[in-house]
Amino acid sequence: MSNHILFIGDSITEGKLGINFVDMIERKFPNIYCHNEGRGGETLLEINTRLIKILKEDKYKYSTIVIEAGHNDILLPYLTLKWPFLRNNWVTSEAQIGIVLDQMLRSIISLTNANIILTTLSCLGEIFGSQLNQKRRIANDQIKIIGYRYDAYIADVGSIFDEIILNSSSSSYLLDNLVNIMFDYLRSKKSVWADKISGKRNLRLTIDGGHLNTKGAKIYCREISKILDLLL
Repeated sequence: MSNHILFIGDSITEGKLGINFVDMIERKFPNIYCHNEGRGGETLLEINTRLIKILKEDKYKYSTIVIEAGHNDILLPYLTLKWPFLRNNWVTSEAQIGIVLDQMLRSIISLTNANIILTTLSCLGEIFGSQLNQKRRIANDQIKIIGYRYDAYIADVGSIFDEIILNSSSSSYLLDNLVNIMFDYLRSKKSVWADKISGKRNLRLTIDGGHLNTKGAKIYCREISKILDLLL
């Protein structure tokens, strides 16, 4: 079996803003090759398009594909109200994510025999009852239903994030300022810096309501690693 693992997703997987969970997994499993194909700002449809293109080439004969997708489908319509230039015509509503994911998995299975790991979505702001997090939980329910339908493994990071933010007193901070986002790219390169940003903003799992601090990244690493331990 190939020891090449493909990680594909949005900025959470890319890990340039906040702490990179893929790097954590690579350190935990030194005998595997982790290919990080995260790309900031992408929606489920955009990630699907890229993944299909990658699999048609499949240079490495991936043994496992880890898919983290859907955050931006929920987040972008919210951010567009503040910043209209972010408008994206590739957004899927939370009610339709299961349909798109079903089509996506059927296409993947037709192209590869790789194991598939789906992550559920982590928080969009650290307020448990917010409208965005309610939509996220609708999406997560669909991710689990469709994933099980196609025998995919589920790394249910979303439920763990929910348990923590439900009982926390986090602030409502969520990508509040474009200037801060730009500076956060520089300020969150090291765990100590990222966690300091979280503390100043009264956040538990993220640096800005979405992108991961050390604790948030460790949750992704732990839940995905549990499955990799079974597969490798």
